[in-house]
Amino acid sequence: MTHRLYLVDSHLFENECTILSCQKVQEGFDVTVDETVFFPNKGGQPCDTGALGDVRVLDVREDGEELVLRTDGPLPVGMKVLGRIDEARRLDIMEQHTGEHLLSWCAYRLFDAVNVGFHCALSYATLDLDKPLTGEQVAQMETMANDYARRNLPVTAVIYDSEDDLKDVPLRKHTEGLTAPIRVVTIQNADSCTCCAPHVHSTGEIGAIKIVSAVAYKGGTRMTFLCGGRALSCFQRLQITVDAIARKFSTAGEEVLAAVERQETELKELKKEKAALTTRLEEYLTQELKAQAEDVKGRKLLVRMTDTDPKRLRPLALATLPEKGLTLLLTEKGSQLTYVLCCNGLKLDMGELIPAVNLALSGKGGGRGTLAQGSAPTPAGLPETMEQLKTYLRQRLAN
Repeated sequence: MTHRLYLVDSHLFENECTILSCQKVQEGFDVTVDETVFFPNKGGQPCDTGALGDVRVLDVREDGEELVLRTDGPLPVGMKVLGRIDEARRLDIMEQHTGEHLLSWCAYRLFDAVNVGFHCALSYATLDLDKPLTGEQVAQMETMANDYARRNLPVTAVIYDSEDDLKDVPLRKHTEGLTAPIRVVTIQNADSCTCCAPHVHSTGEIGAIKIVSAVAYKGGTRMTFLCGGRALSCFQRLQITVDAIARKFSTAGEEVLAAVERQETELKELKKEKAALTTRLEEYLTQELKAQAEDVKGRKLLVRMTDTDPKRLRPLALATLPEKGLTLLLTEKGSQLTYVLCCNGLKLDMGELIPAVNLALSGKGGGRGTLAQGSAPTPAGLPETMEQLKTYLRQRLAN
């Protein structure tokens, strides 16, 4: 059985240990030791990483009462080595986990909301509560948690030998299915719950606690939060962003929101003006295109390249149709060609004509009845191709 030193001292970052076994596996070597400071993947958080002697520890997992350390190199059985965990990684994860305990206690104390899930990744952490909370309630909970963090309250871990020893201990949460010995982590004058993971010595080590999002999840609330160094990094990134936006608007940081709202209002007005101008322009363009259509035995044929936005090409093409006529309009954006083929008052199926257009332009498209459309990379010699298409469509109209 591996003696787990982290259960007693979460701030012990190295220890001398004896190699009990070393087995070659596909991804490296599985090593067991007599005692260790390495915490495994457990309790909703990632394991410690670091080194055993001169080899790296890549992963740690539980195998019954043993801890198995995955290393990138072999170690002789019986050898004594120094085990060293990544101190910064351990401290970061402890900040998040103790912060979660404090947040969970505040949610329970304020709103009788129960923690039903916790996950700590290497860049964020989430807390799931069994009740939906409003934005105001989330802010109240965050404020209370930060208040208790600033009080620098002691955080202790006590191991109880039996369930009977626990019966008089007030717990916010008692995980089901635990077997003795049972470890309880307590924040003085606040939270107390069963937990197997390392924690900070006092709430001041948590640093700032920031809930960055709170969304509805399975009938309750899922919160994403950051503590300590992660919260500071988030604040710093946000400050850089706000300062950059403020410079763009030539305003102070606290005035950024008002500046953005003013620009949003101006943009909406400009979009309305643009829509009105586009409508008027298309009216003129429609009349101009109609005037360019040629007569083919009493029917009108229009084949033209336009500067129209591809999204507006279809309504423009339809607007050019007289009582009896055939229109092929094209437009180019970047190196992509978009085209619309449509007719009115004719016994022609655009689904039968579009394959010839696709072939000439090396494009793809389809349709049926009075409308078809397609797209293609802009081909070389496009003016000549359009003349060929005009000749083909002229013949179809004449026949």
